[in-house]
Amino acid sequence: MTTPKVSLFLTTYNWSEALSLCLQSIAQQTHLPDEVIVADDGSGEETKKVVEALASSFPCPLKHVWQEDKGYRINAIRNKAIAQVSHPYIIQIDGDILCDKNFVKDHLRFAKNNRLVIGRRIDISEENTRKYCKALKAGVLNSFRSKPAAILHQSLLYDSTSVRGVRGCNMAYWKADAYQVNGYDEEMTSKGPNDKEFSARLINNGVQAYNLKFYANAFHLFHGEEGLRSNYKMVKELYDEAINTDKKTCHKGLRQ
Repeated sequence: MTTPKVSLFLTTYNWSEALSLCLQSIAQQTHLPDEVIVADDGSGEETKKVVEALASSFPCPLKHVWQEDKGYRINAIRNKAIAQVSHPYIIQIDGDILCDKNFVKDHLRFAKNNRLVIGRRIDISEENTRKYCKALKAGVLNSFRSKPAAILHQSLLYDSTSVRGVRGCNMAYWKADAYQVNGYDEEMTSKGPNDKEFSARLINNGVQAYNLKFYANAFHLFHGEEGLRSNYKMVKELYDEAINTDKKTCHKGLRQ
């Protein structure tokens, strides 16, 4: 299979230091994405300044897609990003992720038609997260270097009743498949299994989930547990519906 053109998008909200670190790790990839989209769920001026400061020298096109801050609407900004991508393959991460230098290369190695790639997340300690952010503010941050990925690889195929391991901070899929399921469900307005619900609908449409280990390492900056679970019960009910009823699309998504 020919290596596809790839758009990488990341979600962010009011953590400019993490965003800057994330974008620097993307800029140092051994295989650059063909574009990067910052999907911004209503951040203030500091986030805009980070994107503008890096855009002119960034090694690939860097876009900023923003929506007004009206509470937790991560699925809506994800859909806006998907609608803006220029290429057929999508890698999705969060703005608090530092990507291994072979992150994009690894994802593209396992990109195949009819496949959802599920990556892994490695947590960075609170102490080391503070060190990264402090060095960034002081202007003495060295280029991010991560340990090379192990040469071992293991895969598992999941069915729609078992989307364990799915994390929106490290996954990849085809734009056409996202449109087939109408993207993320924008009725889900709380933290919870938003990414798992989307993945379950992909699987219900015949897409195979591919669990990627030891490649495409994503390092997660520490930020503690946050709230924003006021609508968690409703989010969980929509996820359960996707699992239990072979649900293939959503009403309020990409094509609304």
